[in-house]
Amino acid sequence: MFHRTLIKKMVRKMRWRNYLDFLWAMTEKEIKARYKRAVFGFLWVILNPLLQMLIIGAIFSFFIRIPNYFLFLFTGLLPWEFISLSLTKATPSIVYERSLLQKAKFPIEVIPISIILSNFFNMLISFGLFCLILIFLRRITFLSLALFVPTFIWLLLFTIGLTLLTSSLQVKYRDVSFFIQTILILWFYATPVLYSLSLIPAQIHLLFSLNPLTSIFELLHFALLNQGLIDFKIMIINILISIFIFIMGVIIFKREHKYFVDWL
Repeated sequence: MFHRTLIKKMVRKMRWRNYLDFLWAMTEKEIKARYKRAVFGFLWVILNPLLQMLIIGAIFSFFIRIPNYFLFLFTGLLPWEFISLSLTKATPSIVYERSLLQKAKFPIEVIPISIILSNFFNMLISFGLFCLILIFLRRITFLSLALFVPTFIWLLLFTIGLTLLTSSLQVKYRDVSFFIQTILILWFYATPVLYSLSLIPAQIHLLFSLNPLTSIFELLHFALLNQGLIDFKIMIINILISIFIFIMGVIIFKREHKYFVDWL
């Protein structure tokens, strides 16, 4: 009995290790493919949000009065680029990899998750470079950087859950990717990227509590620039909604993935 239990544990451990190796291989492929034959290579990790910051900041800085607005804007653009790129690319990823699904059996969730992890890796590099600049300017402390770990984990898990949901629905309903492209435009302006929650009238804060990204962006603004509004009521609601979306994404993906090959 003891030997059987030990063997089962070893088999599960080997399967888990193989799963992680496969996930890392797919993530590495995504990272390399993104910058293949790109002249500036990994510099685009920070060049793209930097250009957005300069263009958007040059316009909105006249209307939105926030100290160090360009730094504030850049702090929001980095995580927004992560979630928008992840949703845009990972939602149709299973459909695009139909030939791979028909040839071999493997954990299908690795396809969208590897895309998310590659984008997450790029975001971490961007934030790392940005934080070095802020530390040099003495705008943040190492203590405030401790907020990054739980905030980034929250952002990552929320993105994974939401993308598992959209990518599984996309296999059956091909309109989902078009819906995501449209909703991202509206979602951008409903998220504290260009502005802080402190500038929003308290009467409509309830609407922002329905957006799980609200507290994530406010936490990042607070950690890096000591700006933003940390509303614990909104944060609790945001966390509960994020957990719900993550669980729903996992459940629907597990329920529907067995039919993917037939729908493709």
